[in-house]
Amino acid sequence: MMPDTEKLYDTQILIQTHQADKEFVKYMVSLFVEHIPQSNADLEKACAVEDWPKVYFFAHKMKASIDLFNIIKLKDLIRKIEQNAKNKIELEAIPANVTFVSNYIKNCIAEMKKDFKL
Repeated sequence: MMPDTEKLYDTQILIQTHQADKEFVKYMVSLFVEHIPQSNADLEKACAVEDWPKVYFFAHKMKASIDLFNIIKLKDLIRKIEQNAKNKIELEAIPANVTFVSNYIKNCIAEMKKDFKL
C-alpha cells in the first residue's frame, strides 16, 4: 500500500479526533462517497449556467468534506471558488477551477472505494 503522503486524501484528522476507530472512519468515507458526487454535480451544473450564488453555496457545502479528508490540493482552491463566486470576481477562472475540483473529487472517490472496499 502507498504511504498516506501519496494519497489524494488523508484520514489522519478523523483518526486523531475519533481515537482511530476504523469503523467510524469507514462510515465517514462511505458518507463522503455517497453524498459528495451530488454536490460535485450540482457545483458543475451551477458553474455551467454561471449561477454564482449556487456555485458559492455548493463550494461552501463541499469545503467541510474537503477539510475533513485533508484533500490538500483542493483546500485553497475550493475557498477561492467560494469567495470568487460570492464576490463575483475573477469569474473567468471559476470554470477551470471547478473542473479541476470535480475531476479530483471523482479520483478521490475512486481511491476511497478501492481503499475501503465500498
